[in-house]
Amino acid sequence: MDKTNQILAAKQQVDNRISLRRLFYLYVLISLTGFGPTLAAETRKRLVQNESWLKEEDFVNGLSLAQLLPGATFVNLAVYAGYKLRGMAGAVTGFAAILLMPFMLMLLLAHIYFSYHSVEAVSILFKGTTVVIVGVIANAVIELGRTTVCDGAAGMIALTAAGLMFTLKNPFAVLLAAAFAGILLYYRFFQRQSKLLAEPQHIVEKNKSSYCGRRVWLLAALGAITAIILQIAPFTPVFTKLWWVFFRMGAVLFGGGLAMIPVIQQEIVDYYGWLNLDEFAVGIALSQVTPGPVLIIAAFIGYKVAAVGGAIAATLGIFFPSLLLVMSTAEIHQKIRNNSWVRSALRGIAASFTGMMAVMIWGLGRYALTDMPAFIVATFVFFVLRFGRLNIITAIITGTIVYCIFTLTGII
Repeated sequence: MDKTNQILAAKQQVDNRISLRRLFYLYVLISLTGFGPTLAAETRKRLVQNESWLKEEDFVNGLSLAQLLPGATFVNLAVYAGYKLRGMAGAVTGFAAILLMPFMLMLLLAHIYFSYHSVEAVSILFKGTTVVIVGVIANAVIELGRTTVCDGAAGMIALTAAGLMFTLKNPFAVLLAAAFAGILLYYRFFQRQSKLLAEPQHIVEKNKSSYCGRRVWLLAALGAITAIILQIAPFTPVFTKLWWVFFRMGAVLFGGGLAMIPVIQQEIVDYYGWLNLDEFAVGIALSQVTPGPVLIIAAFIGYKVAAVGGAIAATLGIFFPSLLLVMSTAEIHQKIRNNSWVRSALRGIAASFTGMMAVMIWGLGRYALTDMPAFIVATFVFFVLRFGRLNIITAIITGTIVYCIFTLTGII
């Protein structure tokens, strides 16, 4: 009993020491200094090493949960860290802070692009980003394939996913088929590997009670938000549609970042026609060179469809599932992570992303690489990323400048 009281007292002391304002400030800094995967390193440096708010074990658990759940991996991590530090208020604070500045930057860049891209010099500049992104994604396909296509079964799933994307052109059907294939091919393997995690009964009951209490509050909040959306839907159909399209993707797509881009392209470019391939490629490039999560491309797309209101609707849509799912599963993520059904389905889904990205790069390459300068620059970017030491931001900027020089001077 004394030990339990000491633990509760220590937790209360930490909660009192960490203000939401301070947490918000630190996550704004993290969002401004982290690019894609480096967001995890920035989170660890500031919250684990500098402030000692999180233990290393908590950070690792949060990162594993963030990768397990659908949506943006590093937004998931921000929500988890905030939740561990200050409960639901901390989760909402981390969620808002990690997105605020990347959203504002992308909003500014989207305004510049859609307002001035018809100017010849600006058009050439952004055409260069389209060309460069072909090389970036080609390299990403190989990187993703090295981690997800680790055996013959995964290779078969990747090839099948590529074929289905060519024929069905329905990414959600492809993901469902990949999950089913993963269960068929990997379930027994993970079942043999799984180990039962035994916890003392009183701890289980305590966690269960705490989890149920949080779930009631979460469901109440979700109900209120749904009621608000239904209330405003008749007056803002465009915003509601944007929110729903991106919410659906954020709620079911795994892998985060570039792994989700093929599905977003299929929905936004091919199905709804909200952007053309040039505009979509520029959006990918801008999401890469701006700090924060890659999926902030939602703000770029939303701005094209319905200006600032559309950017807000799309951004909240794609990231809101992270807030809901992390708060719902933070207490039970260990059981989810060790479930053989979940692990085998996710193995299949991960393999399918490689095939889907290969189809995407094929279509984008055919569209963008229409002349010799474009082909040379895309190839150059691919090789410097694959075999050189340039990081992705430097490669994008350098490749774009080289393309502009080639085009404006007519050297090639």
